[in-house]
Amino acid sequence: MNKDFLIHLGHVFYAIAKADDKLSFEEYTKLSESLDKRWQHLAEPDRELITNQFNALQKVNTPAEDSFSTFIEFVHGNSKLFTKQLKKSILKTANDIAYSFAKINKSELNFVAKLSLEFKKLP
Repeated sequence: MNKDFLIHLGHVFYAIAKADDKLSFEEYTKLSESLDKRWQHLAEPDRELITNQFNALQKVNTPAEDSFSTFIEFVHGNSKLFTKQLKKSILKTANDIAYSFAKINKSELNFVAKLSLEFKKLP
């Protein structure tokens, strides 16, 4: 997978975690666990790139909506990359993050639902 794609995965996973305007340790831990579990096909440096992007967005306190919009623009500009299996993996990871701290809240549910809808728009 190319670097740009991996960076954008960092954007969407950050947006889900930051949806309620807070980032918990549990959400970050769940991201790491989910990357190890669901993204084993990626080399360790590639998974680290996703985590590093997540951390960079957190460091500058990027609003979740901005990060989500960045990912969605990438999706629509690169729709051929998003196979059925890839969309499924992204949604499962998003759900893992959303459910990691006090189950899912309305803000996180909103982002996961919007993500699912955007994926359904793809050919």
